[in-house]
Amino acid sequence: MKLHSSPLIGGIVGLALLSSNASAQQESDSPWSIYGDARVRAEFNDTDGGSDRHRMRMRLRAGAKYQASDSLRFNFRLVTGDSDNPNSVHQDAGDAFNTFNVSLDRLHFDWSMSEHVSVVAGKFGNPIFRNPIYGELVWDGDVSPEGLAFVSEYDAFNFSFGQYAVAENTGSNTEDAWMSVASFDTDLGGLTVGGSYSFYGDMNGKGVASVENRTNALSAADVFLSDFGIADVVFAYNIDALTVSAEFIENLRADDTVDASGMAIGVSYKADSGDQIYIQHQSIDQDAVFTGFSQDDTLNQASSYEGQIFGYKTKFDNGLGMHVWGMAVTPIDEVVAGFANTEYRFRVDFNLKF
Repeated sequence: MKLHSSPLIGGIVGLALLSSNASAQQESDSPWSIYGDARVRAEFNDTDGGSDRHRMRMRLRAGAKYQASDSLRFNFRLVTGDSDNPNSVHQDAGDAFNTFNVSLDRLHFDWSMSEHVSVVAGKFGNPIFRNPIYGELVWDGDVSPEGLAFVSEYDAFNFSFGQYAVAENTGSNTEDAWMSVASFDTDLGGLTVGGSYSFYGDMNGKGVASVENRTNALSAADVFLSDFGIADVVFAYNIDALTVSAEFIENLRADDTVDASGMAIGVSYKADSGDQIYIQHQSIDQDAVFTGFSQDDTLNQASSYEGQIFGYKTKFDNGLGMHVWGMAVTPIDEVVAGFANTEYRFRVDFNLKF
């Protein structure tokens, strides 16, 4: 759903009025609340076999929540970026000063069945457990699936199950593309064990043609060679300010001719001031992840690579923070990835949360 400049202005004014109304009615417990974040990014890319690319990127996400009752809440969010790309809501500078596109990436109801159990219906953030160092190898954080999710949260154990519609094909000769995702995590006293299993059904259906395949294997008929049933297990051990993690990925439904494993080992240190430094090494085979919905931070590819991601985060006043980070990526199979040497990306993000 794309909106032009006038609806965008109306949406921003509407959110501002909601915020003003909520502030004015705090004593009367207004059911409305707003939230969001903004980002300005400087990015420097050292590519293999082509000109280096440097660009400015921007992102705005602004949403509102309405508490209809003690157990029922409505949530929606507007974002910048290309509505045809679920992996990124960033907007590149340099489009002849044209205005930004805005679309909806969240629209859902949350029903709290009890203190610890809830149901989410609509389009929402994926409630899976993620690696605390860098958690987007299997699922990009910007991807908002559509469907129904059951979420159970306790002090030491959390569980979720989602049933998602990927491509609806009523009236065609192919089955609907769908997926089921189960996730868990448990705290064992300093050691957190968590993971997920993502089952992708009928991903070669007609409607999935619009999903961007970056480096997954294709057959001679130009369809996915593998099926996808991705198991992702994470072990994270916390010692005061230090966190160490290990992640293991396996596509249990991959074709026998394609490598389909992945791993990551990372460490982070968070000071009392809130400043954090981290580094993670990862190696991802060609069909270890479904690249249509996995991370888009690395250059040119989302699988068949190994490399490092590292960064530094700091917070300023009133929700403002800075994230300085970079990555180095080397192909496992240069024929698959399309490049032969290590490529580098460096970013400086200024972030604001409200």
